Amino acid sequence: MRRKKLVRNPLFTLRTRLIDKAARMVPVAVYRRLMESRFINFGVETTNICNADCTFCGYRFMERRKTVMEWELYEKAIREFADNGGGSINFTPTVGDPLVDKHIIRKIRHARAQPSITSAMLYTNGILLHRFGLDELLTSGLTRLAISTYIGSREGYKHYYGKDKYETVVRNIDAIGRRNKELGSPVLITLHLRIARDEADWKQTEEYRRFEDLFGGSNISFLESYDAWSGRIQEEDLPTGCEISECLPVSVKKKSPCFELYRRLHVLADGNVGACICTDLESEIKIGNIKEQSLQEIWQGERLAKYRSDWLNGDLPEVCKTCTRYTPVEQFIAENPKRILVDYLRRVAPWLFAARRRMQINDNDY
Repeated sequence: MRRKKLVRNPLFTLRTRLIDKAARMVPVAVYRRLMESRFINFGVETTNICNADCTFCGYRFMERRKTVMEWELYEKAIREFADNGGGSINFTPTVGDPLVDKHIIRKIRHARAQPSITSAMLYTNGILLHRFGLDELLTSGLTRLAISTYIGSREGYKHYYGKDKYETVVRNIDAIGRRNKELGSPVLITLHLRIARDEADWKQTEEYRRFEDLFGGSNISFLESYDAWSGRIQEEDLPTGCEISECLPVSVKKKSPCFELYRRLHVLADGNVGACICTDLESEIKIGNIKEQSLQEIWQGERLAKYRSDWLNGDLPEVCKTCTRYTPVEQFIAENPKRILVDYLRRVAPWLFAARRRMQINDNDY
């Protein structure tokens, strides 16, 4: 499945510029009210099971039940998301690997069959990239595939990822990169390296040079600073030279709620719904259950409203007190005004986006 050709219609180009200009004129307080009324980001954790045991990840400490989302539950989540205007869907769990779910291809195809769902992405460790067949994955409707991995040596991979799968992963990445090119690059593939800080070492490896040729250097990044997962991860768990991110004190955080409480609905594999995908390992910030309520009822419900008001009173969820990914909602608004406005309009006026789809306007323009 090739990417749709971008049509540069002058009317839509003008509208894009007008929206961009208008978005920057809207006061922050107005954006907060818009975000309180409609979620702008959506994800489904089809499984919270992982096939790796990374030293730098909280997965090995997770106590909540490991499971795969039932089809009926998944179908309800997709139907309601599509009815709410759709947009982009993210299959990345807080911890786990989506490709462990043996029905993930069917689930991606079902989501992308909804006209209002315009794109789909997921993160994977790459161990199971070959599981379904490369063509099945690349033509499923997935638009972005992000691969987290280590390169350099079998021993290093085994140490940090907890599995002796280095050759398998390198072979899988190489194969899917080549096949994606042969198909006309229907999927944007990005590599996210969990590797020693000294670039001089790994950038000279044969694997890196091959991957740079396949994906482009701009689509390869590496992480230097890691979350501590509420103190569970220590610096000795990280690739050499990397560090634990600084955690702001609660006295600073309580001045403004984290943007995650205004941005995202994240449906978990058991039907519970959270508002944060970052480090909420045990689903502490639980705001509802899709078996009992609709997505919109959950977003506008009392639980989420209470989390926001409690935050301003200095009563933060325990997981948020030690989270290093905190960003005040005002900062998020200042950095993403058009994104917020467009996704709000998607929820309240979906007919605008139906017109865009008929014109085959690439959703990435927004």
